[in-house]
Amino acid sequence: MKDRVISFFSKNTLPKIVLIALSVRLIAVFFAPGYMMHDDHFLTVEPASSWAVGENFNDWLPTLENKRTGPEPISFLYPGILMVCFKAMHSIGIHDPMHQMLFIRLLHAVYALLTVVLVFRITAKWSNVQNATVAALLMAGLAIMPNYSVRNLVEMVCMPPFMAGFWWLICAQDKVNNTKRELLHTGYFWAAAVIFGLAVGLRFQLGLAVAVTGVVLYFQNGWRTFFAFGAVSLLCFSLTQIDDILLWGGKPFQHLLGYFAYNKENALHYPGSPFTYLSFVGLFILPPVSLFLVFGYFRVARRYLLLALPILAFLLFHLVYPNRQERFILPALPAVLVLGVIGWNEYVKQSAFWVRNTRLLHGCYVFFVVINTIGLFTLATVFSKKARVEAMYYLYQAGDYKNHVLEYSHQDGGAMLPQHYSGQWTKFYYWNNKTRIEDVVAKMPEAERLFQNRDMPKPIPNYYLFYDGDRLQERIARLDTLVGPLHYCTTIESGWFDELLHRLNDKNSLERIHIYKVHTP
Repeated sequence: MKDRVISFFSKNTLPKIVLIALSVRLIAVFFAPGYMMHDDHFLTVEPASSWAVGENFNDWLPTLENKRTGPEPISFLYPGILMVCFKAMHSIGIHDPMHQMLFIRLLHAVYALLTVVLVFRITAKWSNVQNATVAALLMAGLAIMPNYSVRNLVEMVCMPPFMAGFWWLICAQDKVNNTKRELLHTGYFWAAAVIFGLAVGLRFQLGLAVAVTGVVLYFQNGWRTFFAFGAVSLLCFSLTQIDDILLWGGKPFQHLLGYFAYNKENALHYPGSPFTYLSFVGLFILPPVSLFLVFGYFRVARRYLLLALPILAFLLFHLVYPNRQERFILPALPAVLVLGVIGWNEYVKQSAFWVRNTRLLHGCYVFFVVINTIGLFTLATVFSKKARVEAMYYLYQAGDYKNHVLEYSHQDGGAMLPQHYSGQWTKFYYWNNKTRIEDVVAKMPEAERLFQNRDMPKPIPNYYLFYDGDRLQERIARLDTLVGPLHYCTTIESGWFDELLHRLNDKNSLERIHIYKVHTP
C-alpha cells in the first residue's frame, strides 16, 4: 500500500495534490452551506451583501441619518472584497441568496488552493519532495480544511498572502546565496513586503508576526533591509485601510485604533483558558500526528528562524492574551505543518526507538488517516446554523415578505438571523421577556407611516418567527389577539450538526423556528 502511494505521487506530484485538495473542497462547496459561527457571517457577509445593494447593515457606514462617530473594530478590506463579489453577481442577474453563497464558497475553495501550493513549495525548498508531499497533503486534507476553506473566516482568507510573504522571502534569500547580491536588490524581497502588508490588512493580528519577521531580517541582513521591509509593508497596509480616510473625515487608521480600543475594553469579556489552544493538537490536527508535528516544529525551529520565530511570537501572544478562541491561531497552521513535517521526519530517521518500532509508527499513521478521513467527509457535508439560514430563505422564497418579528418572549435573548438570505434589509422587530408586546404593537402603525417617508425603515411585519417551542401555543395566542389571525406556514428544524453541538454543550442553542404569517393592509 505504501509503495503504491509513493508511486502515485512520484510524478506530477503537486498537480495531483491540488486536485485532491480541490475535490474535497468542492464537496463542501455544494454540501456545507450556512455558516459556522457569528464572525464568519455577521462580520463579513451581512455588511458586504447589504452594501452591494445600497443598504447599511447595522449602520456600520456613517451617514447623515445615523450620525455615527466611530468605526467598527475590524478591517473593512475583506468585507469590501466580498461587496465587489456581490455587486458583480447582481450585475449578471444572480440575485438568489443561496446561489450567491454557493458562488462565494466556490471562490474561496479555489483561493484556498494557494495555501496548499505554498506549503508544498516551502517544504520542498527547505527539505525534499517527499516531505513536501506529506505537508501539502495535510494542508489539503486535514478534517477541518474543506469546511473551513469555504467559510468566510478572515483567519483562513489571510493564509495565502501570509504564506506567500514567507515564500518570496525564502526565494529572495536563495537568490542572494546563489548570486551574492543584496536582499534589497531582489524583486522577491519587495514582493514579500507588499504581500505581508496586504495580509495584515486582512487580519490585524498578523502585524506582530510580520514585525518579528522584520526583526529576523535585521539580524540576518542588517538595518537597511529592516527599514525597507518595514516601510513597504506599512505603506501597503495603509493602502488597505484607505476607507478610513474616505469614511471618517480624512483620519487614518480609524478601524485599527477602534480595534485596539475595543480589545482593551472587552478582552476580559471573552475569557478563555490557554488550554483552549490544545485544539491545535486535538482538533485542527488530530493526535498522535499532531504531537509529532509540534515536536518536529520545535526541533528545527532554530534552523528556520525566518518562519519559526514569527509564528512562535504569534502563538505566544494568543496564549497570553485573555480573549482566546480556537480559530484565532489558524493562520499559524501552514507553518506548523511545514516545519513539523521536516523536523519529525528527520527525527524518525535518526531515532533508534522508531527504527525498532516501525509497526507502531505505521499504526499511528493509519489511526490518524482513518479518523481524519471520517472527520473530513463528515465536516465537508455539514449544514451549520440550518434553522437560521433556512428560516430567512423561506421568507425570500415567499415572494410577499415585507418585514418580520423574531419572537422569543420566553427567554432573554434569541439568535441573530442572517438577513442576507431574506434578500431584504428592513429593520425587523424582536421581542424577549423584557419587552411588552402590547406597547410595540401599538406603535407599529406609526412606524409604518415613518417607513413610507424613509425616516424609519421598519414596516409592519407580515411574518412572525417564533424561536423554539417553549410555551409556543400561549405565545401564538397572545399575538393572535393583537395583530390578527396568524396562519401557520412551516417549522424549520436544526441540522444534525447543530443538534450534536447542543448535546455536547448545552450553551450551543438547539434552534427550532416556527414561521407564521399575517395579512397586513
